[in-house]
Amino acid sequence: MNTKNNYGKTPLNPILMTGINESILFLNSLTTEDHKPIFYHRVHTTNLNNDTLLDCYEIFKNDGKKEILFIDTYANKKCEDIPDGYIKNTKFIKPTFYKGSKIYKTIGVNYKIRKFPDNLI
Repeated sequence: MNTKNNYGKTPLNPILMTGINESILFLNSLTTEDHKPIFYHRVHTTNLNNDTLLDCYEIFKNDGKKEILFIDTYANKKCEDIPDGYIKNTKFIKPTFYKGSKIYKTIGVNYKIRKFPDNLI
């Protein structure tokens, strides 16, 4: 696991992907370390040093905390490292996001949502 320099949590050490679809598949595979699902949406794209575009995803965790993950969606290589505080999705997820009678697992979108995460679910 690449934990040096806040992997994925700073623009200077983004998660490396080879396209938008790869980024979405990667985010969909994440849960918190205690196997809880996350919600995410892309809040914006930023230009780092005028030559690298980074997608900025806001993550909402079960405990109500939010953070930003930076993804270099257009890198020429893919890195499977996982940022601190997350693990790869497993069959042991405890789905704990409820709205009405519906149970949710990790979900998100590649665009900004007003009133996130309420308008996502």
